[in-house]
Amino acid sequence: MKTLLLCQVSDIPEDEAFQAVLPGYDAFAVYKVGDDIFVIQDACTHAGASLSLEGQQDGHKVVCGWHEATFDLRTGQALSGPCQTPVRTYTAHVANGSISIEV
Repeated sequence: MKTLLLCQVSDIPEDEAFQAVLPGYDAFAVYKVGDDIFVIQDACTHAGASLSLEGQQDGHKVVCGWHEATFDLRTGQALSGPCQTPVRTYTAHVANGSISIEV
């Protein structure tokens, strides 16, 4: 496993996503809900739309801006169509204000 530093907690506005782009990796979408941080793949599993740039966060859910597929930030589960495939989730590790994940 490799640890990737994504961003700082202060980079993420409440109820909005932050797109973390690292060389050699697909983009990650980082969300803050209260004191909790969630990291998911940044591409909708239906048509590939960026969930961080084109989606809308609603608490623990994100709604894709293209076709309104809804995903649970905690589990990645697809909650409403048109897609059935979940998005990949990553466990966020927070230390000294920095957010990292393992890939």
